[in-house]
Amino acid sequence: GTASLAAATGWCRRRRLWNFRARGIRNATMAQNVQNVTLSLTLPITCHICLGKVRHPVICVNNHVFCSICIDVWLKNNSQCPACRIPITPDNPCKEIIGGTSESEPIFSPTVRKHLRKTRLELLHKEYEDEIESLQKEVEELRSKNIGLEAQLKTVLDPGALSLCNTHEESHQSTDEASRAGPETIEEWTKKLKAANDLYEKVKDDVEKLNEVKNVCFSNHIT
Repeated sequence: GTASLAAATGWCRRRRLWNFRARGIRNATMAQNVQNVTLSLTLPITCHICLGKVRHPVICVNNHVFCSICIDVWLKNNSQCPACRIPITPDNPCKEIIGGTSESEPIFSPTVRKHLRKTRLELLHKEYEDEIESLQKEVEELRSKNIGLEAQLKTVLDPGALSLCNTHEESHQSTDEASRAGPETIEEWTKKLKAANDLYEKVKDDVEKLNEVKNVCFSNHIT
């Protein structure tokens, strides 16, 4: 009787210990699952460069996320974040995100892949259009600045011409001021005009290059 009681007591203790360990394992597993889900939900779905699902995610200091292979290719010819333009250097690198999204690639039908390509191309086209519009505005501003600088330079070089064309009092005042301008002022305005012309030509070249890239993208991707 005593031996049976001791055996039963020991079995009950082992049972309670096993239940305690099992609950601990289940709780730890649930906590890990919740942590993984939370981490996955906080990661961006798409890469800023390829516009696809982010793989092997890396992040810049401003929390822009890219596929590691995408940012590696980008940094071969650039030294800043493509999203915010912050410098990316050995002292200020992109950092890996531990516990990224699943590595398994979804399988899309040909029709879905076609629509995805079209959507990505439309996004790229909009980005180019916005950039071209911005550059064109800059071209117009530079053109206006060039006209103003050329007028000032002509006034300095030939102050009498302006007074013959315009007899208004303000024009006479500007002519008098221009006639008092010394060689240093003329040289300074000439330099400003040259710098503005150089910048104007550069912006025009950038607009032409962007248009060429846009046309190539359409010819290569539209099916």
